[in-house]
This record gives sequence, structure tokens and C-alpha cells, in this order.
Amino acid sequence: MAKYPLIKTTLKDRLLGGHYPEGLPLPSEPQLAREFEVSRMTARRAIDELEREGYVYRVQGAGTFPTGKRFRQGVFRVRPFKEWARHPDHRTTVLRAMQIEATPEIAVILQIDPGDPVIFVHRLRTAGDEALVIEKRYINARMVPNLLERNLAVESIHETMVSMGVPLQRVEQNLEAVNLRQEEADLLRVPLGTAAFLLRRTTYSENRRASYANYWVRGDRYAFQDTFEP
Repeated sequence: MAKYPLIKTTLKDRLLGGHYPEGLPLPSEPQLAREFEVSRMTARRAIDELEREGYVYRVQGAGTFPTGKRFRQGVFRVRPFKEWARHPDHRTTVLRAMQIEATPEIAVILQIDPGDPVIFVHRLRTAGDEALVIEKRYINARMVPNLLERNLAVESIHETMVSMGVPLQRVEQNLEAVNLRQEEADLLRVPLGTAAFLLRRTTYSENRRASYANYWVRGDRYAFQDTFEP
């Protein structure tokens, strides 16, 4: 089983918790490799992903540095799936829908054990000929063991889970700007490194984490808007 997701999750928690002071470099790749008992290449992969997501930056000859905590501001909502699916020009394609074993990173996020059953759903939303949104969702399979029997190309996963007896009361979400990796750039049919929005969403059933989703959204085709009382 790949070890870099666990390294990445641990380093991210340290960065967000202020474990690494701003202005000082993180431990080197050889030091991280020794700490986590992995190869230097595995440690580098974890750092590469943190850099791509904006948590660290590299200075040649000096090391890897934390970017500091990101500013959090504002309230925003994202259009529910049922509203998207209602438009006659909109389509959702299920690229993959399967049960997998929880990786260390997903296990940490869903608060389950590595190897526990997880439902993985990979969907692509298009409008006409344009690919607009990629979704990768991980769901605690023990909460909805029959979810894969549903038509996930047209059904809202959120509403389907509720209909299957899983009350969903709270959603935590984070929106940030990222540069697309090769896989996401190919699916959205844009150049590698194109700027996009990354929406991370964790959904809770009572006090348990039921679902975790990442949405990559084309920044040149989407704008987020909301109205609220100041």
C-alpha cells in the first residue's frame, strides 16, 4: 500500500497546526524519508503534492518552506446536483463507481481504519461539448452498502444517501485555487497547469463523517456567487 498519502496528510496537519514556523524550511527529503521509513522518492512525492496544492514552496538550494495558513473568509454555496441535472444541456458521466479499500489518507479523512470498505465515485459534468467539473467522492460503504445499485449518472448522491436512511446534517467545505494536474487537465480538456477551483467537501451524518468529495471546477467557466446578511 502506498505510504505517501499518509505522509502528505501528516505534513498537512503539521502545516495547518503551525508545527513548522514560517520562514524556516521543512525537514529535508532524506530526513522525512528516515522519519517515515520510506524511500526519498516517496517523501518527494508527498512534498510535490503539497507544493501543487499551495501549502509549501521550494527555494533552490535553500529547501522547502511553508506558505503559511491561508486566509479564510466568506460564505458560499454550490448549486445542488439536482439543479444541475435539471438543465437539458447538462450531462453527468460516471467514469468509475466501485468499492475499494480505504487508503491511509482517506481513512484519516473519513475517520475509519485503513482497508475499511469505501465507495469511490468518479464523475464528470459537462454542458454541451464542454467538460466543466470533475468529482471524486469517497463514501463510508458501511453506511450505504447498496449505493452502487443506484443510477449515479442522474441521481444526487446526497439525496440518495438520505433516502437510504443516512441523515446528513452538516457540510464542511473549502474552496481554493489550484493548478490542474495532468489527469484533471486531460478530463477538462485544458492545458496542464491551468488554474482551476478545487472544492473539498466533507459531509457528516450526526457526528460521523459519511462522505468526502473533491471537485475540480474550470475557473474560466465558473463563478461562485452568494447573497447573505452582513
